[in-house]
Amino acid sequence: MTPRAFLPGWGASQAVWEPFGASAAIGPGVEVVGWSLGAIRALEAALTVDVAGLVLVAGTPQFVRRGEWRLGWPPRVLERMQEALAEDQDAVQDAFEAQIFAPGEARVAIPRETDPDALAAGLRYLGEVSLLECLDEVRCPVRLLHGGADSLIPVAAAQALAAALPDADLTVWDEAGHAPHLTQPDRFRAWLDAT
Repeated sequence: MTPRAFLPGWGASQAVWEPFGASAAIGPGVEVVGWSLGAIRALEAALTVDVAGLVLVAGTPQFVRRGEWRLGWPPRVLERMQEALAEDQDAVQDAFEAQIFAPGEARVAIPRETDPDALAAGLRYLGEVSLLECLDEVRCPVRLLHGGADSLIPVAAAQALAAALPDADLTVWDEAGHAPHLTQPDRFRAWLDAT
């Protein structure tokens, strides 16, 4: 079986991936699985490392609205989150997590990143990074999974990402929110392991 490197989303610790296996280091021949912010980092890794493939959950090539890209958050929202982190880190994470789950979806506990510096760096990264201009350089196969009811990253962002990649396949779970791997772990595990 191909080893996998797992990259968490903003606000989540690496423990979010524990139900799906041990994480390898990113390197040649490794499949990189990334969720949200981790999906962007996985795309970035594929530009410099000969990975076996990517699995992107709730992925986007650019998190904020900038330039022609209108499928993201207003930059000011991230700036406000950054400012609020110093005041009440738990409240910022609570507010963010409240948006992860779709209406009617069971809420599950998300293991949290607790390092304030890591949280602040993650917000800066989300506000600055854009991979729109280099997606055609991603040469490995990419599987994308997106929730049709994702309120953080619209399905249209995943569709645009899939269309811009040379070898991509997009699966949408209509009823799922931003974390389909957490709310439907058995279904996700089956999807992840399907070849």
